[in-house]
Order: sequence, then C-alpha cells, then structure tokens
Amino acid sequence: MDSVEVSGAADEQPKVTFASPITADEIQSRVVFEGSGNVFTGRNLIEFEFAGYNGGTGELLQMTEFDGSSPASGFYGPDSIPNFCSALAGAKEGARVVTIVPAKDAHGEQGVPDIGIGPKDSFVFVFQLTRVYLEKAEGSAVPAEAGMPTVVTTPEGIPGVTIPKTDAPTELKVAQLVKGAGEPVKAGDMVTMHYSGFIWADGSKFDSSWDRGEPAQFAVPGQLIEGFGTGVVGQTVGSRVILVIPPSLGYGSEATGSIPADSTLIFVVDILGTSSN
Repeated sequence: MDSVEVSGAADEQPKVTFASPITADEIQSRVVFEGSGNVFTGRNLIEFEFAGYNGGTGELLQMTEFDGSSPASGFYGPDSIPNFCSALAGAKEGARVVTIVPAKDAHGEQGVPDIGIGPKDSFVFVFQLTRVYLEKAEGSAVPAEAGMPTVVTTPEGIPGVTIPKTDAPTELKVAQLVKGAGEPVKAGDMVTMHYSGFIWADGSKFDSSWDRGEPAQFAVPGQLIEGFGTGVVGQTVGSRVILVIPPSLGYGSEATGSIPADSTLIFVVDILGTSSN
C-alpha cells in the first residue's frame, strides 16, 4: 500500500502512481486525508468521486471529474463485489482513501474480459467520500405521544409496532420519536430514508426497506402517497417519525398489493439525508 503514491487537492482529480503488477493478500486501504463527517459503516448510502485502475497493468479504467458534477453513488454492504465495504469501512465523509482490492475481492478471480481485467488482476482505487448518509435515525429521544402506536426496535434499530386497542384516527397523525439535528426536509427534495409500513387493523407489515437491506430514496412529496409526503416534509435529517395515515390520504378504497381497501396505514420513517433537486 505504501508504494501507491497519491497527490492532488480534494477538488482535483488525483495523480496516482504505482509499479504494476501490484496486489495484496487482503484488501489494504490508506487514508490520504481525513474527513470530518458521518462514518461509513457498510450500512449507509454513499456518494463519491473515484479513480479506478487495473492493478495488473496500471491502466486507468475510469475516473470521475472530482468537481462535484457527477459523483457516483451506491450502497455497499459486506457482500458487495468489488468489496468496497471492507475497503472504506471507518472512513468519514470528506475523506480521500486509496485501496488495493485483490482479485478474489475485486471480481471473484473471474476477471472482467470486456475491460481487460484478467483473473489475477487486482484493482487500485482512489475514493473521495463526498457524502455519507446516516445509517439510522440519530438525535434526541422524544417522549411517546398518547394514542399513537408503540414502536419497539431491535439492537440494529429496525422498528416494529404495537397497535393501541382503539379505533384508527380519521386524520393524519405525525409524531417524532427521535429528533434529528439536521436540515429540514423541503418539498421537492430527494430524501434518503429507511421505513417500515404496517396496517392498523392487524399490525401486519406490508413493506420495509430494512428487510431489503438498504435505504430507499424518494422525491417528496411527488413519489409518495399524500399522507407520507405531507408527514415527512418539515422533519429534520436524523429524525425518526411515526405516521398514521387514513385511507383518504393513502390508497383509499382500492386494494393495493397486500393492503386491503380502506386501510389506515402506519409508517415508521428514519430520515437519513436529503439532496435538493
């Protein structure tokens, strides 16, 4: 790793030199300069600039502009190929990281013939972490509101609900469970969130980004049912909110998938970050 030289400022494409072929027994990473924002854990969405090289030949494969005009984005858990999770784990938003990814972690020693990657070729990457979204709600706990469903969470922060033995409310109800310290969501923002949706009548879960293993992104309020969009706008990044949505602001008198007609819906939503259109 020490033989890979990287120079250049944060807003410049890096200059990278190394003698090829180069590889390592395991993924190796070095922080070129530190960041100061959220920490990448493998459970959060990231946006980044990068330069990627064939470690076997030294050839530049692809490079973004490093000027904020076209960053890449993705969710890279521990099973990702290439294994960017291990390469970047612990790095903070704003950091520049150089990493060597050996063939077994880069492409499963299968190579990528279309771009000239052989079965034994490693990857060398320089990453600039321009945005690291929260992995779950983060802020101050807010006392539960009377009459609302009770939310319980696993140690990983995954929510479940207990429904009160009362009639469902006929109007939209919104309550904070955690108050985040970030910026408020504005109409028109693209919002990164984790959420789980439940049916008031029986407490059954009908949808969950947590179960899919990665957060979702929606423009608000345009891509969402009316009650969801209305409830999320104005909430701050880092917050966890519970929404109780009557049928008139949900799916109405039409059944949708596993949701019966005229269902009151409950959503528990972690607001992980926003970006303005």
